[in-house]
This record gives sequence, structure tokens and C-alpha cells, in this order.
Amino acid sequence: MARFSNGPDHIRRRALALSLLDSVGDLREAAFARTREIVAGFETFDVMAEIARPVPVGTLASALGLPDVSADVALVAAAYHPHVVPGAAAEAALGRLITACGAADELAAARIGLLVQACDATAGLIGNELFAWLSGKAVGQPVLATRRRIGGEDVTVPLAGTPFGAGPRACPGSRHANALATGVLAALRGFRLTAGETTWVSSPNLRMPAVLRVTRG
Repeated sequence: MARFSNGPDHIRRRALALSLLDSVGDLREAAFARTREIVAGFETFDVMAEIARPVPVGTLASALGLPDVSADVALVAAAYHPHVVPGAAAEAALGRLITACGAADELAAARIGLLVQACDATAGLIGNELFAWLSGKAVGQPVLATRRRIGGEDVTVPLAGTPFGAGPRACPGSRHANALATGVLAALRGFRLTAGETTWVSSPNLRMPAVLRVTRG
């Protein structure tokens, strides 16, 4: 992946990810439509489980020419954090993602990387914004730190005040993440928080709801 590369490898792999993102266009309307279709069958539900993760990933996967791989992406994303040791389920999910991409090459890595990195970050963007909107309590940015590889070692980089990073390694999908979040949030108008049922992710690098239940009306 580009983020764990340096020099020419980083430049080439980042350019590949950027070219993929340039091809998908505006994701807002697709995310809006996908969310509206899902919530039509619910009166009360957990936004994080039903919408915040599967909708952005599914929408982006479709735009990248892939089937809905959101369940496998969620398994890989959960094992992607520096404090987690990947298990057999995540390894199997990664294998299925490679198969869905058709090959184990840099193009597949770029597509999978975009989906995995979008999963929790965009879910957090949606969850934090919705919680703030419905409760009146600000939460802040969902991703507190990221990782880079320097001299063969993974290092943690704080993101205080720069939710999408900055410079040559800034998040390439910030515009797309905001479009996905905007579409989802627009489709969730008319819902309210279900009292006492919001819990928060226990993670050193994430600040976002683990469960965010809402009710129609």
C-alpha cells in the first residue's frame, strides 16, 4: 500500500489510488439512495452497524467496479489498527477481497486499501456528525492518529487538528469521504437518538460511536 511505502514506490502507488478515485465521480447521490433504501425498512436501528460502515464501503466498491464487499472490508478494517493482531477471519476476508479484485497486484492493493481505509474513518465521520447534530454535543474528529513506515518500522503519527492529514501523504479520498458522509446524513433526516443507547469505540486512535441507535420521528 502507498501509505507503507517510500520514495518511488509511494509515488507510484499513491498515483494509482488517485487515478482510481478520479474515476468514481461524485458519490453523494449514490450514498443517499443506498441509505434511503436501507432505512425504509427500519423504525429503530443502529446507524453504525446498518449504515455508517456498509453504505460508504458498498457505494465506493460499486464505483470501483466491485461487488458489495462491505462485510469483508469491515473484518479487515477491524484488524488494521496498530493495537490489533489480525486473526484467521480477517486473513480469510482479505483473501476474498483479493479474489474479488481478480489478482494480487498493486491495482488490487490500491482498491482494497481505499476501501479498508474508508471503512472506519468514514463511519466515524458519519457517526460523530450525526451524534453532534442530534445531541448538540461536539465529538471531534474520528481518527486521532495514523501510521507510516519509516526505516522499515511502522510509526504512529498524531492527526490533531488535521483529520485528513497534510502534505504529500494527506488522505487522497477526503473529498470522497465528505461526499459519502453528506449523502448518508441527508438520508437520515427525520430520525432522533434513542435515549441511553450510544456507546463509544474503545481504541487509542479512534473517537467514534460503537453503537448509535436512532428512531424515526
